Amino acid sequence: MRALTITTCLFSYVYATALYISIEPSDPQLVELEHWGRYAAAAYDNFESWSSCLTCQQADIKDTQLLATWSTALPSFSRGFVGIHHSHKQVLVVFRGSSHVMDALSDAQAVQTPWPTANHTDETGSKVHLGFLLAYMAARPHIEAALLDIRNNKSLHNYSLHFIGHSLGAAQAALAFVDFNSAIPYLTTFGAPRIGNVQFTRILQRLSLDSFQRYSRVVHEADMIVHLPLSAPFNSYTHGSGHELWVKDSEDGDKCQMLVKCRDDTEDIQCSAGVSPLRWNIFDHWVYPGMRLGLYH
Repeated sequence: MRALTITTCLFSYVYATALYISIEPSDPQLVELEHWGRYAAAAYDNFESWSSCLTCQQADIKDTQLLATWSTALPSFSRGFVGIHHSHKQVLVVFRGSSHVMDALSDAQAVQTPWPTANHTDETGSKVHLGFLLAYMAARPHIEAALLDIRNNKSLHNYSLHFIGHSLGAAQAALAFVDFNSAIPYLTTFGAPRIGNVQFTRILQRLSLDSFQRYSRVVHEADMIVHLPLSAPFNSYTHGSGHELWVKDSEDGDKCQMLVKCRDDTEDIQCSAGVSPLRWNIFDHWVYPGMRLGLYH
């Protein structure tokens, strides 16, 4: 039976716009996405120490050293943690999403505001979602203090820096990636909404060096959140260059999936941008590699 499943799942072919890659349980790219997904899921747990975090006990992340946590209410909600995995030589800054994701994407919250560090990135006119920016700015002092401690520790100078988040946490992770880009970080987001206008997405594209290794935006099938906020005449939202890895469910009902490496110069209509709005749903938003969340997280 397993051999038949493998046979039906093994395919790899190229379209003009997207590279379709089969996912098997041992596929290195899937294993890496699951690694980051487990960290994103851990941010939804409430814990004072890593050992008390039930979702943190997976083999590849259980040895993480918890360096700092934050939880803010004003000026906006933000929660997350900074951790260090010495065996992997990784510093992790992970942002939690919100159970009130639709509220945060409402018209009142979706007003755009200038990205405050645009003068450091040579992209005039860049704007971002006001609600996302307020949440990130609430978290920023905690992140900056933790990263300063790491910078002052010479034994950690060769560690890579990774920003990770799911949902609204993904939006904050992207802002942090741009803000702290002098450290040459990596960014992995799951179910990220649109964050800003085309000028801001150009910043993301340039700072990621046009590399999926530096920046991966993971989207599950028909996740509705990645299509929000909708663009309006005075609030033009886009994912821009994309950097999308689309996890596409099998159409024949088996457990196999395809990992689609989408075009990196636009929102690719052969990926999530081509999914009919009639198929958009919230359920796909809570299931990602390494992450299966309940609706009320």
